[in-house]
Amino acid sequence: MHYRTLTIATAAVLIGSWTSAQAQTNIGSFRVWNAYTAEAAYGKVCFIASQPQDSRYSQSVSARDPVFFMITSVPARSIQNETSTIIGYALAQDAHVTVDIDGQKFELFTDYSDAAWARPEEEAALVAAMKAGTRMTVQGKSRRGTITTDIYSLLGVTAALDKIASECS
Repeated sequence: MHYRTLTIATAAVLIGSWTSAQAQTNIGSFRVWNAYTAEAAYGKVCFIASQPQDSRYSQSVSARDPVFFMITSVPARSIQNETSTIIGYALAQDAHVTVDIDGQKFELFTDYSDAAWARPEEEAALVAAMKAGTRMTVQGKSRRGTITTDIYSLLGVTAALDKIASECS
């Protein structure tokens, strides 16, 4: 779990500074998915990221931080295709983050901050479903009780994954 927390924190910093060319290098755009590399103290980090094409809310919201779904690889830490989301708000203590890919469901675990990760034993199946799918929804619940549903296109995800695999092998 320590590496997972560190990886998502690194990716959050990198994504938080999209405009800083020193933080990460965009190595390709593939429809709605972008591929990046970055150097960290522990070695090279490669990740793909996308933002939802649409978001729906159970009640009106006044603000929300940026939302991303990411897949990260860190060869020096033996991390390959770690799937995670930054959901853009503090999750409720009883929150379950659910990913639905064309009817196939996965439950992500959280630390009740603003991030959630796939269970390691389900990551390969989640990535395979993303590669085969066309649409992904991510549903979570905020500390204020708002249920969010973020809708992602999966167009380009396979090409983006192929790109980071060639960069971080």
